Amino acid sequence: MSKGVSAQDLPMEARLEAHAILDRLTMDGPTFSREDAKRLIALIPVTPRRRFSFTGLFQDRGPGFRGRAAGVGDVELDGEGKEKWVSWNAPAIHRIGGYTVSHTPGQVVIELLWIATREDLSGQSCQLLYDIATGEPKAMEISVQRTLTLLFVRLAYISYAPWKTPEG
Repeated sequence: MSKGVSAQDLPMEARLEAHAILDRLTMDGPTFSREDAKRLIALIPVTPRRRFSFTGLFQDRGPGFRGRAAGVGDVELDGEGKEKWVSWNAPAIHRIGGYTVSHTPGQVVIELLWIATREDLSGQSCQLLYDIATGEPKAMEISVQRTLTLLFVRLAYISYAPWKTPEG
């Protein structure tokens, strides 16, 4: 598993229950179940929030070559790229079914397991926000990818936009 994902620290029953809840919370619609959100908050262990943390993916194109193939003409083959995940002070990540989930006080971040295979990460993750003092769910926000290009370096980053509110 990549990105420091852990499947061992949650009992099987908790992961199965959390998976069903995650499926319901991430369904299409303008609202989500307040009770489901409270139960997910209780199920996923909380990691203390760090002042500074970083998780990133560095990608490099592998070596390729160009040549001439008899009867075909000019051909170009790209080499296999390399990826390296780098993480510093990041919260614990739990694999639950097709999701990865991290929980820091006031926030549960939910990502699709295959998020790293997408070029555009918009809509591939969301976050459940809640009041730390009461545990009361406030909202869910969905990911929106933005890109900043400086010379030959492209930095893609995720921000979150309002998505759903609790029922009732």
